[in-house]
Amino acid sequence: MRMRSAFPLWMRLSWLSIAPFAFLFAGRIALEKTIWTWSRGPQAVGFSLMHSNPGLFFGGAVCSNALILWLIPAVFYLIRGFRSASLPDAAMFVGTLLVALAMIVPDTLFAST
Repeated sequence: MRMRSAFPLWMRLSWLSIAPFAFLFAGRIALEKTIWTWSRGPQAVGFSLMHSNPGLFFGGAVCSNALILWLIPAVFYLIRGFRSASLPDAAMFVGTLLVALAMIVPDTLFAST
């Protein structure tokens, strides 16, 4: 039995391979941009991650940007195959949007003035 999906197999497999590092990296960046900025003041976002775990920093940055680029064909496949889209397709798309949001939000948005 084959699962219905709006995304082709190569998109689902590429997402599964890059999403874990992208989620870890985006979660840490979002934590630094929000909670740490509120409690500790303005942050050099990513500085502590770069110096404590450079592998996660570089790997996560590459995977996060790759996931954002993944959005380009994903939009077209979702529009084209809207009726065949499944819940995992929607979860992949929304998760990728959250990674993009964490990366795009300005570092100083949550800084108190």
